[in-house]
Amino acid sequence: MAQYSWIDLLTLAGSIGLFLYGMRMMSDGLQKIAGDRLRNILAAMTTNRFTGMLTGILVTALVQSSSATTVMIVSFVNAGLITLSESMAVIMGANVGTTVTTWIIALCGFKFSITPFILPLIAISLPFINSNNSRRNSWGEFMIGFALLFMGLEILKQSVPDLSAQPAVLQFLQDSGSMGALSVLLFLVVGIVMTMIIQASSAAFTLAVLACSSGWITFEMGCALVLGSNIGTCITPLLASISANTMAKRAAAGHLLFNVIGTVWALVLYYPFCRFIIWLCVELGLGNPSDIDNVSLGMTMFHTVFNIVNLILMLGLTRQFVQIVTRIIPESKSQNEAFKLQYIDKGGIVSGEMALIQVRKEIHKYAEETHHMFGHVQTMLSESLGSERQLSLYMTVRQLEDDSDHAEMEIADFLNQISPKTLSHSSELEARRMYKVVDELESIADSIYHIACTLKNKYDQRIFFNDEINQNVSKMVALTDDVLVHMLRCLERDEMTESLLNKAYNYEDELNNFQSQIRNGMLESVDKQKIKYEQSTYYIDIINECEKVGDYVINVLTALYES
Repeated sequence: MAQYSWIDLLTLAGSIGLFLYGMRMMSDGLQKIAGDRLRNILAAMTTNRFTGMLTGILVTALVQSSSATTVMIVSFVNAGLITLSESMAVIMGANVGTTVTTWIIALCGFKFSITPFILPLIAISLPFINSNNSRRNSWGEFMIGFALLFMGLEILKQSVPDLSAQPAVLQFLQDSGSMGALSVLLFLVVGIVMTMIIQASSAAFTLAVLACSSGWITFEMGCALVLGSNIGTCITPLLASISANTMAKRAAAGHLLFNVIGTVWALVLYYPFCRFIIWLCVELGLGNPSDIDNVSLGMTMFHTVFNIVNLILMLGLTRQFVQIVTRIIPESKSQNEAFKLQYIDKGGIVSGEMALIQVRKEIHKYAEETHHMFGHVQTMLSESLGSERQLSLYMTVRQLEDDSDHAEMEIADFLNQISPKTLSHSSELEARRMYKVVDELESIADSIYHIACTLKNKYDQRIFFNDEINQNVSKMVALTDDVLVHMLRCLERDEMTESLLNKAYNYEDELNNFQSQIRNGMLESVDKQKIKYEQSTYYIDIINECEKVGDYVINVLTALYES
C-alpha cells in the first residue's frame, strides 16, 4: 500500500502556495493595468444601490478577489470616502463578481486543461516583465501570475492523496457525507474553517472541487463546502476592521451578516436547490454535476446562482442591514479629534493603487487641520495680551503641533507600507511626491507654532506692539491665510493646473513684497528709535514665519503640479 509521505504533504502545501501566489500576482498586475480608471470607477460608485452593486461586481472581476474588494470597501468606509449604506451594495455585488474567478478556474483548470500553454505563456510574458514601460510590465506580471495560478492548480491535482489506497480515510469521508442534514452542516463548518485558514475563497472553492472530482465526497457535500467558504471569506475584512473606526467595523459586520443570512435560506432549501442546479446544468448542456467529469461546472453553477439569488433578495434591504449593524456595533464614546488620522489607519488596510486615494484624502485633512491651527494663531492676535483665552489658545496650538508631527509620521509610515511592486509607474511617482507634500505641511505647522511661541514669549517679556505694528502683523497674517486657503482649494481638485500654481506665486510675491517693505520700514524705525529693538525682534520673527509659510505652500503646490 502506497504511503503518503511528508514530501507529498509539503508538495501539496507548496502547490496551494503557488496557486495563491499566482492569484495575488495576477490581481496586482490587473490593479496596476487599471490604475486611475479603477480609481475613477470606485469614485463614481456612490450614485445609488444599483451602480454600487455593479461596481462591486466589476471591481471584483478585475482584482479577482472578493476579499480584496471588501477590504477596500471597509477601508473606504473607515476613510469616510463612502457611507455605510453605500458600502452594503458594493459588498453584495462583490460576492457575484467573485464567481468570474470560479468560472475561470473551473473551465481552464478542470474542464479544459491549459497546462500545455503555461510555459509558452511565461515565455511570452518575459519581454513584457523586463520592459521599461510600466504598463507592459504590468501586463507581464498579470500573465505570469495567470500561468503560476494554473501551474499551482495542476500540481495540486497531481498531489492530492489517492484515498483508494487509504480505504479507512475514504470510508470516513463517505460516512460523514451520508448523515443527511447533519452532514451538510458538518461540511459547511469545514468550508468556513478551511477558508478562514487560507483566507481565499477561490482557493477553498478549488479544494472543494478537487474533493468532489476525486470521488471523496458527493456534489451535495461539495456545495456545502462552497457555502461555508462564503462565510469564511468574511474573516479577512473582519480582521482588517479591528483597528478601524466604528463605521468600518459595521461594514465588515454587514458583509458577514449578508453571507450568513444567504447561507440560512440556502440551508432551508438545500436539497431542492441542489436538485435545481443539477436540472439547470443538464438543460444548459453542462452535464450532470453528480458525475465526476462535470462536477466542477456544477459547483461553479451552484456558486453563481446562489450569489445572484442572494443579491436579488438582499439588495433592497440595504437600509435594514445598516440598522441592524448599527444596533450590533454602537458608536464608540471615546474619540480624540485633534489631528486624528481619519482616512487611513495604522494597520494599513489597503495596499497598492487604492491606497493612494486614502493618502490624498488624509493629506487634504492634514492641510485643513494645519489651516485650523493657523486660525488659532489669528485669534491669539486679537485677544488681550496675557489673557487666559490667549494662553489657552497657545496650549491648543502646541498640542496640535505635536499631533501634526505624529500625523506626518503616520502618513509617511503608511506610504512606506505600500509596496512599489503594487503600483504603476505614474502612481509610484505620485507616492514619492506625497512624501514631499506631507513634509512641507509639517513645516507649515512648525512655522505656525513658532508664531504662537513668539506671541507667548512676547507676553512673558511684557513686550507691547504699537498700532502700526499690529496693523502690519494683521495684514501679513491675512495674506498668509489667503495663500493657505488657496492651497486647500488646490488640494480639493483632482488636477493641479498651471494657472492655479501661478496664482499661488502671486500670493507668495505679495507676502515677499510686504515682508521686504516691513523690514525696510522697521530698520528705519529702529534707527529713529520709534520702535525698541526688543519689539523689532518679535515683530520680524512673526513676519518671517509668515513668509516661510508662503514658501512651503509653493513647495506643496509645485509637487502637486508635477504629479
